[in-house]
Amino acid sequence: MNTLSACTLAAQRALAVLALTGAALSAAQTPPAEPVPVENAALLALVSGQRLHTDNVQWGPVQLQFRENGTLYGNNKGGTDSGKWRVEGSTLCLEWRRWDYAGCGLVQRVGDRYQHLWPNGTLHFTFQP
Repeated sequence: MNTLSACTLAAQRALAVLALTGAALSAAQTPPAEPVPVENAALLALVSGQRLHTDNVQWGPVQLQFRENGTLYGNNKGGTDSGKWRVEGSTLCLEWRRWDYAGCGLVQRVGDRYQHLWPNGTLHFTFQP
């Protein structure tokens, strides 16, 4: 390989490294998506008649089934429960018979996932429809 070819190859490698570094920095500097509350009609469409696979902060994976008549069923590795659900504005209200949650928590979209918050504003569970 002659000196010109070696220099050209070295320059191409340097440009490739710079391009990859720039792409990585650009991705790292992308701010996280801002939470956006899900409004009443959209929230009803999101949960009514649906079975959601959620990631619960305290209990891990939990399957929730929201019947159109307002009944609620859930199961996880610790057992099953039932109760009632309703939507009030941007909040999803859950009433379980045995599980530790009763109240209305904000539902918000963050990127491609949704979050349900405890009434005190801390994260309860996330899901992706």
